[in-house]
Amino acid sequence: MKDILLRILKKSMPAPNVFILELGADEPLPPIRCGQFLHLKVGGNYLLRRPFCIYKFTERTVTVVAAVVGGGTRCLAEQPEGACLQAVLPIGNGFTLEEKHRKIVLLGGGIGCAPLATVPVTYPDREYISYLGFSTAENVLFEKEFSSFGKTVVATDDGTCGRSGFITDALRADMAKISPDVILTCGPTPMLKAAARLSLETKVPAYMSGETRMGCGVGACLVCACDIKEKNGEIVRKRACVDGPVFRLEDIVL
Repeated sequence: MKDILLRILKKSMPAPNVFILELGADEPLPPIRCGQFLHLKVGGNYLLRRPFCIYKFTERTVTVVAAVVGGGTRCLAEQPEGACLQAVLPIGNGFTLEEKHRKIVLLGGGIGCAPLATVPVTYPDREYISYLGFSTAENVLFEKEFSSFGKTVVATDDGTCGRSGFITDALRADMAKISPDVILTCGPTPMLKAAARLSLETKVPAYMSGETRMGCGVGACLVCACDIKEKNGEIVRKRACVDGPVFRLEDIVL
């Protein structure tokens, strides 16, 4: 983990209220693994940094995807190419695949698909089947990229692109046929709850990356604390920034 000055190399808005920033450093970045995130100073008068998943990375660049949901993200989206931003990275445990995990389902909802894109880069010797869910056709992202990793299924709530309905229903319909070893997921809470039920019913383990609000990003402020169920049934509070953001789906209380 290191505090580094990053420069906006490229900015785009591929969907309504969604922006992508490619950020570059003048020095090699610390080693990054799939599912980790950075804590970024967004500019303006905003004191607290914001957590963003790492969508892509190279030796000297990281790319983030975010939605404009408030003043902080709006300020960041309005930063021009060439602007410099301070960031702490990488943070979090990330996704870890065991050797027995040979066939992997990547289950994403909206911009929650972004942190899953680095998994095949970190573990290129596995089979991937991606299920990506969006509200409507104009919000569909990442399809071409995930298709380069393997078979990809897209669903939209209104049926304007791909299958009609929730992406978890599409996955449920295919589970017996594809028989995955593990599910990795990130997205809105209703999707995660449906994925947890599917994991329980099929006995296929699932791991989720949380989209939790954070303050300090280093475990001191406890803003990102979430309820985790221990093996003995006890509910404990864990910090998403340092204990996560990846947790076993059956353990987290949604």
